[in-house]
Amino acid sequence: MSAHTDLNEALLALTGKLQSLNDLVTANQFMVEALAEQGEALKKLDGTATKDLLRRQARARFHPETGSAPNAAALAVLEEVLGRQPESAEIIPFPARA
Repeated sequence: MSAHTDLNEALLALTGKLQSLNDLVTANQFMVEALAEQGEALKKLDGTATKDLLRRQARARFHPETGSAPNAAALAVLEEVLGRQPESAEIIPFPARA
């Protein structure tokens, strides 16, 4: 029975890591699409205005209650990244292998 419990715990941990990876992929996809579709317009804005615009668009898409594609975890990733980078909106780096 112990092996069964260990396997279930491993599967739960893997499921959590896969969900986190999926959230990062979703956030990166949003950034890639925004930069591809609005790149020229975004280049005309300063860093703060660019981040504010992207955050508003991310909220419109991913807000858990009002978004067109609700995803609270992806929104949290985007809010953190767009809130901390001083002058740029970049692709979100994936975590290093542990």
